[in-house]
Amino acid sequence: MTLCVNCGTICATNAGKTQCDGCQGTVHLSCIGISEKEATMTRSKSKSIKIVCNQCNNNMSCLKDLRTLITSLQHELSSSINQLKTEFQSQLDDINVKLTQSSQQRQSTPVLEEVVQEVLERQKRAKNIVIFNLPEQSNNSSDEIRKENDNLLVKNVLNITNPNVDFENFSVRRMGRFNESRNRPIKVFFKNESDVFSVVRSSKNLKNDLRFKNVNISFDRTPKQLELYNQLKTEMNGRIARGESNLKIRYYNGTPKIIRLN
Repeated sequence: MTLCVNCGTICATNAGKTQCDGCQGTVHLSCIGISEKEATMTRSKSKSIKIVCNQCNNNMSCLKDLRTLITSLQHELSSSINQLKTEFQSQLDDINVKLTQSSQQRQSTPVLEEVVQEVLERQKRAKNIVIFNLPEQSNNSSDEIRKENDNLLVKNVLNITNPNVDFENFSVRRMGRFNESRNRPIKVFFKNESDVFSVVRSSKNLKNDLRFKNVNISFDRTPKQLELYNQLKTEMNGRIARGESNLKIRYYNGTPKIIRLN
């Protein structure tokens, strides 16, 4: 006794039924809305045209949706990779410009060593962030208690800026010597550079949390990067003092620039 995989009733005769090209089950032609002549013509015309039951048809639709999703994710990944390539190339171009300018004033070997060291230092810091203004335990507390407190504070911050961060993939360390008059910055070391960009870009979300509204997060800049930033800040303050307004410092491809806000 053969049952139709669509309606579940008995297929009484060989007429009026066919085999599903998906699950190989028997299905009434009336259940899929075609005649015996149409089924015969369809199969004889092209082997690529399939006759399927309702369940297989639904599965094929789900597969199509999955393929669409995979294609979308591939496009997003490709776009992210191209953006990172552009940012890295911009940084290399900036270093090459500085190398060319410096070579006109000093011998090439010391300059080259300085540039190489700067590149290595930037790469070393690329997986770090620095968190400012997080409260610090008293010096009377043990090192273990202070470290546990710092880890808990950082986890709370990351839950707001990037809940997807794996808490097993980072470590923390206070910077500088203990000073009761101020909270030392905390440096966070990630294993993935992608976590750094995600956290820094979402750091504005901290302003909506009363516990961390005064907390700031930045990339781990090298001394030379900080020196350039301070020079730009001095220049910007001078321009503001001379009457210019709506000036801000923004980073573009890792390089700070003074811009005028509209």
